[in-house]
Amino acid sequence: MKTTKKIFKLILLLALFGIIYSFSFTTYENIKVNNMIKKFKNRADLNSEVLINVTNGGESYYRRYLEVPRETSKELNDQKNVFNDFEKNQLGRNGDIFVTRDSPFPEKVLIHNFVSYYFGGHSALLYYENNNPNFIEATGFPTSDESIFDYIFNKGNALHDLHSTVSVNSKNYWTTPDRLNEYYFDMFYRDKYIGLRQVKNIDDDLYEQYINEAINKTYEKVESDSLYNFLFFINTRYKYYCTDLLGRSFDEAYNKVVNDKQEYKSKGYAKKMNDDGFISSVNDLILSRDTFIHFYVEINEEILNDEKVIVETIYYLSDVEV
Repeated sequence: MKTTKKIFKLILLLALFGIIYSFSFTTYENIKVNNMIKKFKNRADLNSEVLINVTNGGESYYRRYLEVPRETSKELNDQKNVFNDFEKNQLGRNGDIFVTRDSPFPEKVLIHNFVSYYFGGHSALLYYENNNPNFIEATGFPTSDESIFDYIFNKGNALHDLHSTVSVNSKNYWTTPDRLNEYYFDMFYRDKYIGLRQVKNIDDDLYEQYINEAINKTYEKVESDSLYNFLFFINTRYKYYCTDLLGRSFDEAYNKVVNDKQEYKSKGYAKKMNDDGFISSVNDLILSRDTFIHFYVEINEEILNDEKVIVETIYYLSDVEV
């Protein structure tokens, strides 16, 4: 009996320690990311401001552009502009990563705050096809006739008819407003999101091969109809969640292109964009030594000309000289 009590107390102490450590480490990461965003915004050149009225997705609102000078070695080594077009309408280039720290459950306050604080909201990989933006992503929204347990008990290495998989979204939902979508924050997908780009620490040709191969490796999961992993850190061989998908795909691409490991396959935790080596979160992608922020977007209500309006502010790294 005494032995059982001691074991029970030990389990409780270990659980308590785990909760405290997890909360402390997550708080530390959130503070670091908040500071990164604050510094990025504070570097913006206010004299560069351009404010225009736009109509997008049937909605009219204002868009503000603020240029952020390139200062760090990561930013200076980057040889690509943030936008894909001269008019600055297409945000992001091939291989860029879009992330949001806000969960997709804004209407469920407790769940939303917990998921946002510990894991973040969503991530997706941008690629262009015929100059049209597409996003490769892993989403976990079972249909009404499915259960999470259908995914948990499926090994993921055989044909299935489940719907929450790695897929391509051809709608530019990050920048296109949609008031009717239940998962949107008011009229936009999220009221804050971040653009990440891979650090260029290899020569130009190899870097382009690496980025293109990362897109290919991510797309392979679409072709294999890979399932969403609701267990996150268990049964990872054939299943993925959004941040895990990108970290493991970039890992596979880097090993193939740079290390010439043609048959390499990432089976466990993501090695890229996951410096702590455990469950890959949105904060991990932002804080990683493999990435840097190249744009940050905020959507707010502001008073312009005595009228309350929606303003989409885009902080972006200055254009490179071509």
